[in-house]
Amino acid sequence: TLPCDNCCEYWGCIDPLADNYDPDANVDDGSCSYSYGNADFSFGSISENNIEVIMANDVAVGGFQFTLTDTANLIILTSASGGSAENNDFTVSTSELGIVIGFSFTGDTISAGESLLTNLSYQTNGFGDTEICIQDIVVSDQVGNSLSTNLSLCEEIEIADVMLGDINDDSILNIQDVVILINFILSSDTPITDTEFEAADLNSDGTLNVQDVIILIAMILG
Repeated sequence: TLPCDNCCEYWGCIDPLADNYDPDANVDDGSCSYSYGNADFSFGSISENNIEVIMANDVAVGGFQFTLTDTANLIILTSASGGSAENNDFTVSTSELGIVIGFSFTGDTISAGESLLTNLSYQTNGFGDTEICIQDIVVSDQVGNSLSTNLSLCEEIEIADVMLGDINDDSILNIQDVVILINFILSSDTPITDTEFEAADLNSDGTLNVQDVIILIAMILG
């Protein structure tokens, strides 16, 4: 055996279970890193009042958090619903600051795979071009280990000056809009402006009928 003063020290990660294990190292330099899985996010379909968020994860997910931002501050989140989060009894909460957080009180998880994670409903406070981004992504497995994620993703969208379904132009979709739409269909009233007609023609087929009513009710109910 060589005397100690003739030994060579090779600094690095000496844990074989680490992602960056160095088999040549014999002194731990504290650099060991561990990956418990991956979860990448992307945008799905984006409509006048809904943003689909897609998640591709290779291990079961126990919780997630991210922030939705837009450069022109035109979007105000109102709720999140549907998708694999709702299907697995996750409670998903949103804030006007754009923060979205989801987890299960009963310990349920979202199985590995790629699916629609949730639908983000929003209202607008203006119109024009803006860039929406999902940032500050945090995803954990069932026991709280952090999963690797993409740092952020962004997409350019246009917020039209007409909010589909908002026939009375109060920035809220509710029963008042349904009543106005039904009156248009029954000819009890008629759209005064092109903007009213465009907001009422939810499927953009140039005709106001029961299909538009069904779409509007679905939008109100999320």
